[in-house]
Amino acid sequence: MSGIKPKHSHSDRDKIYTPEDVAIKCINKIPYVDGDSWGDPCKGKGVFFNNFPCSEAHKTYWEIDEDKDFLKDGFKLDWMVTNIPFSMPKEFIFKMADTCNKGFGILCLANSMTATRLKKLEEMVLYLHSQTILYVKEWGFGYRTDFLVFTRQKNNSFETIIKEKDLT
Repeated sequence: MSGIKPKHSHSDRDKIYTPEDVAIKCINKIPYVDGDSWGDPCKGKGVFFNNFPCSEAHKTYWEIDEDKDFLKDGFKLDWMVTNIPFSMPKEFIFKMADTCNKGFGILCLANSMTATRLKKLEEMVLYLHSQTILYVKEWGFGYRTDFLVFTRQKNNSFETIIKEKDLT
């Protein structure tokens, strides 16, 4: 997976950092239990990583600028939580899905979670647990951003309808 060139390379736009108060609110959406392990696939300035509710021994991070490539080197932990590079949603969504034991939280542009991706995640036994809609004025681009939490347990408050044939 490493070395994948995104369809639309916006490397300057991929470094849009999450405000710490927003990261903390997102982390609080994760249905973790004490002792869970945590990973931040895109550490950036560390606002997710530094606020994970666990000891240093139970968390790790990857950061491409430190030659720690999650897409190449990621390994299994209970929770993966990060703000992904906007130009590579598919790669990060499925790598996070492959490397989480309990689930993952992903901050992404609203249009990053396509019907095809939702369907594939359900096939991987990962279901939408919660959705938080964010508008962060300092980001300035005006697009809706979502923080989505996926878990291995279905939340019956959410239903994904993908119409491929009659729903009857």
